[in-house]
Amino acid sequence: MNNKTLKRSLGVSTIAAAIAGIVAAYAAEGGSMAAPAVVATGATALNASVTAGTPARQYGAIPAKSAAQPAFDRFIVKYRNGSAQARNASSMISSLNATAVRAGLPGQSRGIGTLQHMRRTAIGAGLVRMSRALDRPQAESFMAALRADPNVEFVQPDYIKQRLDVVPNDTHFSRLQWDFTHPTAGIHAPAAWDSTAGEGVIVAVLDTGYLDHADLNANIVPGYDFIDDVEVANDGDGRDADAHDAGDWQSDADRSSFHGTHVAGTVAAVTNNNLGVAGVAYNAKVQPVRVLGRGGGYTSDIADAIVWASGGHVDGVPDNPTPAEVINMSLGGQGLCSQDPMTQAAIDSAVSRGVTVVVAAGNDTADASFFSPASCKHVITVGASGIDGGKAWFSNYGGAVAISAPGGNATSVSSPDNAWIWSLGNRGTHEPLPSPEGDAYVGMIGTSMASPHVAGIVALMQSAAVAAGNSPLTPDQVRTVLRRTARPFTVVPPSATPVGAGIADAAAAVAASKVPVTIEPSQALVNRQVLTGQSGAAGGSKMYAIDVPAGTSALSLRTYGGTGDVALYAAYQDQPTIVFYDKVSRKLGNSETITFTSPLPGTYYLRVVGEKAFGNVSVVATY
Repeated sequence: MNNKTLKRSLGVSTIAAAIAGIVAAYAAEGGSMAAPAVVATGATALNASVTAGTPARQYGAIPAKSAAQPAFDRFIVKYRNGSAQARNASSMISSLNATAVRAGLPGQSRGIGTLQHMRRTAIGAGLVRMSRALDRPQAESFMAALRADPNVEFVQPDYIKQRLDVVPNDTHFSRLQWDFTHPTAGIHAPAAWDSTAGEGVIVAVLDTGYLDHADLNANIVPGYDFIDDVEVANDGDGRDADAHDAGDWQSDADRSSFHGTHVAGTVAAVTNNNLGVAGVAYNAKVQPVRVLGRGGGYTSDIADAIVWASGGHVDGVPDNPTPAEVINMSLGGQGLCSQDPMTQAAIDSAVSRGVTVVVAAGNDTADASFFSPASCKHVITVGASGIDGGKAWFSNYGGAVAISAPGGNATSVSSPDNAWIWSLGNRGTHEPLPSPEGDAYVGMIGTSMASPHVAGIVALMQSAAVAAGNSPLTPDQVRTVLRRTARPFTVVPPSATPVGAGIADAAAAVAASKVPVTIEPSQALVNRQVLTGQSGAAGGSKMYAIDVPAGTSALSLRTYGGTGDVALYAAYQDQPTIVFYDKVSRKLGNSETITFTSPLPGTYYLRVVGEKAFGNVSVVATY
């Protein structure tokens, strides 16, 4: 459908006029708007809520940046297949108690005391809970002793992860979706809708669950509540088939965020129904998977939910009859993904089934490589952009960020309506009010808001690919198309804080998905092993790839010797071209070097291009 049809179908003349007015105003100003000054509060993000007939603003809340977890009473331990501990929970508990003694934990001369084996996770690891929490040094001692056991494949704390924005506190009413329509800062959704609206695709939203909402109900398919801890669940029970959001408030002074409903609405709010807002992929379906409750959510629950949503089996949970093609996780926490192998294993499991995993980069104005799942391999990590077409002030950045999407850039509750991302919410304070009395439209900012824009675009891409007679795109193909069709930033982010290839463009990504997407074969490089005798024609190229482990201090990609003249183009997790790359070396001759400092673990690709015909060139990767 086109812009004119969209405005008419929304059925509210004031919305149509406002959208038309704001687009015209931005076009008259050259398609950009100056970013508001950043307040020096150390905040990450903020949000606002509105309901029909209540245009007055109220106060919002600005949260502190995410903090490292100070203590742990839950651990995930994966013993190797075939070991007694992997086969038997009692053997596992016995080994863990013995390890606690060896670790010299205070007061643990007789082991850890009460140690509960909670369950076996979908990855095959055991989840255990101690009778008391260990501080970080104690936890490190305990885990170091466990890692010395050759039967232990990995051990990690059961990290608590948080939604990546904040709780709304009722502000100004607005339904302007600049994030869909703005000529330079939006995702160009209406042009994509001329081809597809996401028909036939399911997007799993791993979040706080969902609320019944008149602007969402028709696009929900059954999900699941994966919160095992009753206190965190906040609904009186543990895991069950009811994925409704029971609220995530922690004290009487708090207000529940109903965050999952806002995210779900961005993905697939019902459209052309004369009500509220539009969704990016409004003919797709959302599968709500509840993993965040009071205080956040445990890694063990989130990892099981990733496996289940993608069609894998989780003990004690009925298999998913409608597995998702796309998973959105607007959540995260501090720590390298290499220190969170449970999450990486779950993501690998989902990707192996062809599921694309989209995650938020985080809101700490920090390098996303220090957050999980933002720094995990095989995910599409999304940074946030604002109405000015530049990096949102709060967004995390760095090599882990694949692409950006609108996340808003409000700096206070007095920020204009177009500084927010508007979607669905509820007027309830702690628990949701019954629909329709509780239905609301809420403005939030955060990479939590950016990520579902991209998840929705992926749904559009998959629907378009299949409608064109092609196979669904693989996760690697999705990433390649998204990055190569991204629009340049209007305000280019500083080189020290990159936020991906550009702003996601739904229309361009859909168009590119209608034709077969090819991934070029690449030759494997092995650390410090030189490939000799490489030759090619002028204008020709060769592709190479190397897998880099966690903890690498630097990666060097180098050519030397031979005849002719070559140039090097390199990229992380994407095959570079001469116009799309992360780094380039283009000097006269064949002595070229590209260096990545503190590279993320994963695959790096190198394209060697013949500026002139070349022969007998050596290629080497060193880390």
